[in-house]
Amino acid sequence: MTIRLTETNFNELCDDVQLNHYQGKVKFSTSFGQVSSHWTMLRHRLELVIQESDFSETVIVEGKHDDSPFLTSKFYLSGGMRTTTPNVPRVSDDYEEVAGYNYLFYLPDIREFEHFTAKQRKQCISIYWYPDLLSSFQGCFQELPTLLVQLIENPTKERFHQPLGAITPAMRLVLKQILQCPFRETLRQMYLEAKVLELLTLQIAQWGENNLLLERSLFFRPDEIERLHHAKAILNQKLQHPPSLLNLARQIGLNDFKLKRGFREIFGTTVCGYVQSLRLEQAQQLLLGTNLTIAEIASQVGYESTSHFGYLFKRQFGMTPRDYRHHKGS
Repeated sequence: MTIRLTETNFNELCDDVQLNHYQGKVKFSTSFGQVSSHWTMLRHRLELVIQESDFSETVIVEGKHDDSPFLTSKFYLSGGMRTTTPNVPRVSDDYEEVAGYNYLFYLPDIREFEHFTAKQRKQCISIYWYPDLLSSFQGCFQELPTLLVQLIENPTKERFHQPLGAITPAMRLVLKQILQCPFRETLRQMYLEAKVLELLTLQIAQWGENNLLLERSLFFRPDEIERLHHAKAILNQKLQHPPSLLNLARQIGLNDFKLKRGFREIFGTTVCGYVQSLRLEQAQQLLLGTNLTIAEIASQVGYESTSHFGYLFKRQFGMTPRDYRHHKGS
């Protein structure tokens, strides 16, 4: 069953709203799931939003971005989001954002449909900010990605949605510090502003490093890079039974050599490594959000052998699935 909501419907479901001049909390619970959103307004027109959602049914929310020229930086700690954006030039009309990855986009004045997957807990930290933030720091823009420089010089620059790769260990540390902020009131504002600026610095630096890697390699054309992103979207959709390398290459119109090399250069991992990472992220969510047995979870994320699943999980997270559920779920 799929539940369709407009943004107005979505807002009307909110049954717990707490607001003041610099922060707010919104929660709603219905028969098909729950959402909580906590946002903080900071200086320089920065806005920090921490959102969690968990639905028992697939939910599609239709929304509209106004024409405010702000950027959005997104960091997915768990879950993900499929978004369709019909008729937006230079932006894919159907793209995925997945757990463990971060994104930066500029999408004013568009209509979009956000698809919340059933039985998938989503936790995401977003930062909304304006290009003039970068102008407030002294110095030239030589080290910034070209798209950002163009946006600073002309806020009506064409829209873009930029996947920037896996959340780095340095980013994970800052995200954890934001979630566990030890202060209140003024000190909280100061602390979160410092962490948000640090996170944006790490994200923009990652984008610059990605661009340098692409500039050093003349191996891929823009259309081939787009095909590689399509391959990643296919893997997201068919995680339990992913296609073989040859089949996947055939589906996106590249040979298997370019597929393997492209995944390494653009996403920093192999195709198999990406599938494994995504499966284990999903297993994390199932361990904490369901009462399924370890064997059932292993099967649901695509592993026939429970012992092999346990070995991979411990290698990635430093503890067995059983210990993870016991320590993290308590």
